[in-house]
Amino acid sequence: MKPILSKIIYNVITNIFVCFFLCLAAALLADPKQIDWVNFGINYAVSFVIAMAIGLFIPLTRIGRWFTALFKVDNKTYKGNIKYRLLATFISSFIFFIIINPTLTILNYFILHDMTVYECFMNWLINIPCMFLVGFLSSLISDFAGYQVAHKIDNNF
Repeated sequence: MKPILSKIIYNVITNIFVCFFLCLAAALLADPKQIDWVNFGINYAVSFVIAMAIGLFIPLTRIGRWFTALFKVDNKTYKGNIKYRLLATFISSFIFFIIINPTLTILNYFILHDMTVYECFMNWLINIPCMFLVGFLSSLISDFAGYQVAHKIDNNF
């Protein structure tokens, strides 16, 4: 029970912050003068559910270890290993990004109806670097808090 609980707690803590900052960044990129809070809330709820599913059902730890091994980085422990942490967070952020970002772009296209398909696609392409950077940095920061709490629940986390 402890491993499952620690994984759920870790994902909740991490995803609350990551989804918030991704949705805030997207809202500010869409209109820096006025945030559409209803659309923000819809995007936040959808992104949080998707992020929880990704975090609970995709073997991100295994993928992180595989990815860091490509760079010959010691991946036996996460704590105190900055190279492993950076690379594992990078690949995890990439996985979250390639699933959540296009999904929300398509959802917003159908909800807002304020752009053509071409404009929507071009805006998505233009915003990729910013959105990925926000996702990576918020993951890197919130991951630390999530890991600390999950590790208190299960020392093997």
